[in-house]
Amino acid sequence: MDIKKLLDQVLSSVFYSKSVKQASRISQNSNGILNLLKTVLEKINEKDTGSILKNITKKLLILVNLCKEFAKGTYKDIELKNIIFIVAALLYFVSPIDLIPDFLPILGFADDIALISFVFNALNSEIERYELWKANQDLN
Repeated sequence: MDIKKLLDQVLSSVFYSKSVKQASRISQNSNGILNLLKTVLEKINEKDTGSILKNITKKLLILVNLCKEFAKGTYKDIELKNIIFIVAALLYFVSPIDLIPDFLPILGFADDIALISFVFNALNSEIERYELWKANQDLN
């Protein structure tokens, strides 16, 4: 499977467009973000998806924690457009119906994995800054 082609299809899909629109609204609301994060964690912990998502779980958890700290107001060193970008990817991830529906064995998560990896790589410097901030918080 050509990952770049798949990612291009995801980013141009009506499903991703819908996620971006929802993310613009949700990103303005701390409770909305926290509810989404709860849903993401539930999906990660589902027995039938756990093994499929094991390679991307670490990235998802970092994005979840970054959004959680942002929603709580404890981490503010990120532009809103980047929070919207992350939230859109998380919304796409939790949606069972997207470019490749999640109920399709193994293949169903290929689009989710491609999008999460893309967001993680695109925001690498933001994520590094957050992880440094988090490490400093843990020391205090």
